[in-house]
Amino acid sequence: MTAAAEPMPRSKDPMAAWRRRSAVIGVLRWALPALMGALVVALAVFFTLSSIAASKLKPRETSTEIRLLGARFMGRMEDGRSYLIGAGEAMRSDTVMQQVVLTNPILTLGGETGAPSRMTARRGVYDEKTRILRLSGDVRIDDGGGQRVATDDAIVDTRTGKISGDQGLVGDGPLGQMQAKSYDVDRDSGRVTMKGGVRARIEK
Repeated sequence: MTAAAEPMPRSKDPMAAWRRRSAVIGVLRWALPALMGALVVALAVFFTLSSIAASKLKPRETSTEIRLLGARFMGRMEDGRSYLIGAGEAMRSDTVMQQVVLTNPILTLGGETGAPSRMTARRGVYDEKTRILRLSGDVRIDDGGGQRVATDDAIVDTRTGKISGDQGLVGDGPLGQMQAKSYDVDRDSGRVTMKGGVRARIEK
């Protein structure tokens, strides 16, 4: 004959159980606020360090560019002759409004005359304030009288029509061939001043 399982005896000391529960509740009352405070401190430290790191980063410079296809700039020189600057594309920065970067520029001086001068290049920068046009890359000059010049740079003052450069030139025309390291062209007098390593071949 088997004996029935006896039920577990209840605690003989209810006060001891109550004290244990009170101790657990007391620990939780202290631990939970402490944990909350630690989280707040950790978040504050994180955001502070993030702000410091962000302040050390170099801010990215941004600029807005205005692009124009088929751009045209025109005006008149001091002697009354016209000039016209055309370009496949023009780009103006909002930080330097007076300067315009030109792609494949074409300059025509004295278009209303019988022998206008024309200049082409891969790139140009036109300053609307000073009216100076700087050309670079495969610059070609045709003075309208049969003289043709090839160079890598040219500075054109559209107020006077004077042209200069210091990257050398090679030219040919009715009088022959020439080359030099630098040059100045005065369109009013038709005089071309060449300097440095000047070579010329005059044809009769």
